[in-house]
Amino acid sequence: MPRRLSFTRLSLFQQPLIFCALAFIGGLLIGARFSFPIRGWFVVASIWWLAASVCLLKRQAAALFLLLGGCAVAGGLLWAINDASTGHTRVRKLFEQGELGAGEPVEIIGTLNDSPELAPDRIYLSIEVERCAAAGREAIATGVVQIVVPFNDEQARQAYDQLGLDYGARIRLHGNLKSKDGYRNPGAPDFDQMLEYRGYDASGWVKSPLGIERLGAGKRSAILAWLYRLRARSIAVILRSFKDPTSGVLVASLFGNRYFLSHSTAEIFRAGGTLHLLVISGSHVAMIALVVLWLARRLSRSRLIQYGLVMAVMWAYALMVGAQPSVTRSVVMLNIALIGQLIFRASVGANTLAASAIVLLAWQPRDLFNPAFQLSFLTVLMIVALTVPLYQRLKRIGEWQPSATTPYPPRVPAVTRWLAEALFWDERKFQRDMSQAHVRFRVQKTDAARWLNRWRLQPPLNWIAITLFTTTAVQIGLLPLMLVHFHRASIVSLLANVVEGVLVSILMLLGAAYLLIEAIVGALALKLAGVVNAVGWLTVKASEPLLAWRKASVRVPDWGESSAMVYTAYFVAVLLLIVLTSEWNPFRKGDGAGDARRKLMGRLGAAAALSLLIILSVLLVVHPFTPEFERGRLSVTFLDVGQGDSMLLVFPQGRTMLLDSGGRIIFRSREGVGDDKDVFVEDRIGIAEAAVMPYLWHRGIKRLDWIAASHGDADHVEGFAGIVRYFEIGQVVRAADSSHWPDLFDQAARSAQLPIWCLKKGDGWDIDGVRIEVLSPASDDQSKRMSDNNQSLVLRVRFGQRSFLLTGDIEKQAEALLVAAIDDLHADVLKVAHHGSKTSSTAEFLERVKPQHAVISVASPSPFGHPHAEVIERLRESNARIWQTSKCGAITISTDGSDLRVQTFVKCE
Repeated sequence: MPRRLSFTRLSLFQQPLIFCALAFIGGLLIGARFSFPIRGWFVVASIWWLAASVCLLKRQAAALFLLLGGCAVAGGLLWAINDASTGHTRVRKLFEQGELGAGEPVEIIGTLNDSPELAPDRIYLSIEVERCAAAGREAIATGVVQIVVPFNDEQARQAYDQLGLDYGARIRLHGNLKSKDGYRNPGAPDFDQMLEYRGYDASGWVKSPLGIERLGAGKRSAILAWLYRLRARSIAVILRSFKDPTSGVLVASLFGNRYFLSHSTAEIFRAGGTLHLLVISGSHVAMIALVVLWLARRLSRSRLIQYGLVMAVMWAYALMVGAQPSVTRSVVMLNIALIGQLIFRASVGANTLAASAIVLLAWQPRDLFNPAFQLSFLTVLMIVALTVPLYQRLKRIGEWQPSATTPYPPRVPAVTRWLAEALFWDERKFQRDMSQAHVRFRVQKTDAARWLNRWRLQPPLNWIAITLFTTTAVQIGLLPLMLVHFHRASIVSLLANVVEGVLVSILMLLGAAYLLIEAIVGALALKLAGVVNAVGWLTVKASEPLLAWRKASVRVPDWGESSAMVYTAYFVAVLLLIVLTSEWNPFRKGDGAGDARRKLMGRLGAAAALSLLIILSVLLVVHPFTPEFERGRLSVTFLDVGQGDSMLLVFPQGRTMLLDSGGRIIFRSREGVGDDKDVFVEDRIGIAEAAVMPYLWHRGIKRLDWIAASHGDADHVEGFAGIVRYFEIGQVVRAADSSHWPDLFDQAARSAQLPIWCLKKGDGWDIDGVRIEVLSPASDDQSKRMSDNNQSLVLRVRFGQRSFLLTGDIEKQAEALLVAAIDDLHADVLKVAHHGSKTSSTAEFLERVKPQHAVISVASPSPFGHPHAEVIERLRESNARIWQTSKCGAITISTDGSDLRVQTFVKCE
């Protein structure tokens, strides 16, 4: 009797590598959590695998358990080996041992292990280090560092070009290195870890190309050299031939260089949840592989030659774009799938993904904690474990007609059958088959299926439906990781991914075709540039309305201590949905005694999983909880924003004020700020996104009752542009006189349609029993004639017997006016003016303030040499305890009106 149709299930015998991969990952997690010695792991591994071999020979049931345990032991052993492989000569270790100091001048001798990466105003060098010398000490060093070479003017660019640097060149450079990057605030992204994930021990910079000397040619691969030259030439052709945004999108999506993406373009894709389309990933690899396979089939009929050519081309592409995790994962999985088809004539998606996970994690175990790796694998997992099985079952339902393996119609709800038939039933093919068959019959199908088939509308509808379903499945799987790593959820991503997926694919194909034509016929290809530019413009403009809609992309705070429990419940529901999908067989006979009960349990399980996912998804995105705070205490947190200011005030009843937002220093004239709309602004992570907003989300804050700007310098207000977009804002305050201000702060307020409350000396108000007094600027003519810094908003915040003096960037002129005009200037906590500049914090001013604590918000190293030694000395003479954000990270000083409590994110003296 013929067997009924069955589908691949998530079982140990049908897809064993899934369980092996899970055990292997479990071993890696154990190795990362507990520091067991390598010798101990070797002993355990030897005993375990010996026991597994004996059990396997005797065919005992325990063999499977032991084999899975052996995979776990192998993972732990591999982690220990990898952890011990970091030698004492690694640059990272030299920093840890104190032999290298952050920011100090250093001489490096090494070889370029990659092609120099071009950016709009600089170039990046990846150097395999041979020797390192600093502070008169020279030592053999190993590891890879990334060096930024700035092009401050055309002369610097010419000096760099004269060096003729390329992959394999040996160089000596004089510059600076740093092993620590980013901002040390609770919740802030760990940029140091990101740097390590990218394969670098440290990053650094040279002041100009004149600090680089070429020593000759080192060892290099001829194949890699050719691939890197091809990539560099292709990028140059794209930048020369196309305008922004087309050039930026093509360079990013084809070659992995995102430095030429403008900030506005990237923000449009972020708002629509489609930024992944501009990062080389599985979809890009799949599209390129299909094109190569199509060409290979026209060159040869041998599957071995076809697949071999595809694998060779895709590995060459992966190496050319830098072997990024998403690319290598996709190429490894593609290779495993093709080899599986050559050997077994069939390959299972989830099993193939598991095999690629084992291979890649065995190569780089630390990638297990890499967000890019996690997102990449989870994306493919949701496709191969949920989308593909459902697609296969729906296709079989829609195509059903009586056969030996499917003698009876599928047992599914009417809605499911209608959808499947509308998408997959081919009436024309069925009629052709019946006209040639000896036994003819009719099948009853929905009228919509016949009508859509007659008008040939099924293929586009099929594609739209599958794309929507795939996007939905991926968004469901990625939601927790998107919230953890990016605090972002896009509610329009389903529609945006369909539209932008098509447009980006078309643009990539046109860009690749243009490069090929340009290589053959040269300048004649320019006639096609207009078409490519038009498609690129349309690709970006299609999602531009999403950027204008403030709710298109929702930013979500952390869940705090309950996050582990909530995310675990979420992934359990996802796993349950995957298992139920794997077990679902609409063609199962279903006439047995337990079949009705099994069907009921399956439907109840699916309903429970979907309900739980919907409820948790809404809760995760809406986050209906109030932020945590110490009731009855006033706290002021001075955030680490580098060379800038940002302070969060949390009042005794939980209301909040953000005074300044940090930002990058802008060296340009104040006239005409924002006038030139055609100026290219590169997409770099801003201070607000990297330092301020993560801290607010870490505190569970979604609303700021007040935002205030001390004055208009970019290092104080630039971050407000993002803050007003992603947070609810109550009131906006700043100094009354705006004649000295660029419109960065005002633009941010206007974009959120928020009125501005202008303050001057003598104003004040109460918040939760805290008195806020405006001490400066005055509204008289003398004050208005002072410099921008001296126009800073100066606030004194009083609660009970304690007070904080927040001084912005005032200098000695404004300090003198305060000393002359106010009898009682005392404050327990002083925010040191102008980052510790010697033009501020005069002895007379400090004598009147008499602070117990002095906080300096400053970068390390500071581009201006802040804090100045004279200021530090004056503060010490005033007996103030000095705190610096560059050393302590975020500094929180709180009071209940009588005590003072100081907490720092980093332990500091």
